[in-house]
Amino acid sequence: MDSIRHYESMSVQEKWNVLAAVANLYYNSEMTQSEIAQRLYTSRSKVSRMLKEARELGIVRITIQEPWERNLAFEKALQETFSLNNIRVIAARDDEENTGLQRVAEAAAYYLDSVMKPGMVVGISWGNTLYRIVKYISTNNRKNIPITVVPIMGAATVKSPEKDAMDLAKDLASAYGGKYSYIYAPLFVKSRELKESLIQEENIRNVLEMSRKADAILTSVGSIADKSWSSYLSGKTLGSLEDKGAVGHIGGHFFDIRGKEVNTPLAERIIGIGLGDLKNCREVVCVAFGTAKAEAVLGALRGGFLNTLIIDEACAARILSAMEAPV
Repeated sequence: MDSIRHYESMSVQEKWNVLAAVANLYYNSEMTQSEIAQRLYTSRSKVSRMLKEARELGIVRITIQEPWERNLAFEKALQETFSLNNIRVIAARDDEENTGLQRVAEAAAYYLDSVMKPGMVVGISWGNTLYRIVKYISTNNRKNIPITVVPIMGAATVKSPEKDAMDLAKDLASAYGGKYSYIYAPLFVKSRELKESLIQEENIRNVLEMSRKADAILTSVGSIADKSWSSYLSGKTLGSLEDKGAVGHIGGHFFDIRGKEVNTPLAERIIGIGLGDLKNCREVVCVAFGTAKAEAVLGALRGGFLNTLIIDEACAARILSAMEAPV
């Protein structure tokens, strides 16, 4: 194929023939780009550019068969309503009760792999769902991508510290070969005055600033109906939040079904970024499982707090049903 040296002056049809031949050597004959370059008496960089051009022109079409089924109809309905950047609705199976959350976590792990780039700053909240995602990445998808992971909120006084934002930040950074920072403060402090003092501390101030400017944030939603913070907040506090119309929370900030933040005394004592900061982030990945999370996800969607959503089919069905109810 000596004529490859005259590629730039070829007709469109001639270029297509050359690109198809190069693509065939690479994808079907499994030759390396260097081997193709040697065969065609050209440079490896030119072979790389031609393979890219072949994909852009549709000569090569790559289809990734994910190891789970997706409900494309539900995805389309939610995408059109909320203008999401990305959405994954993982279809149900007969063994959903035992493995559904794990499959959603795996789908989220695969998605994160597709968007992680060297130098990115990634914010993370806490919880069981995120714990499963991070654990899957750490076990199966370890990479060498130097990212920085930071918590978007203070630490929780919970019985399972491995599910706290601090440990999750460390474990996610380790899985990608990156680094991490901590917020050395609890999520809720005793007074507004103490909060104002703490957020001026250099470490806390710097990490919060990194979180606000993060390239991506990984979170789930807490559900008031599901009492997902029953081990952290008292029943009286959760009841009061429910009376005020709260349906869910992200990073300790509570919101109603319309996506409006619910004003509570807790907001004055919180160490973490705000819901407005989520709106300013270009990639907020929310992962949730189960019908009990549906109203919380719907409120978050209406509030514009997230732009990538990964959920299961049952949760999506409940969201679409709840959308029809008056607000």
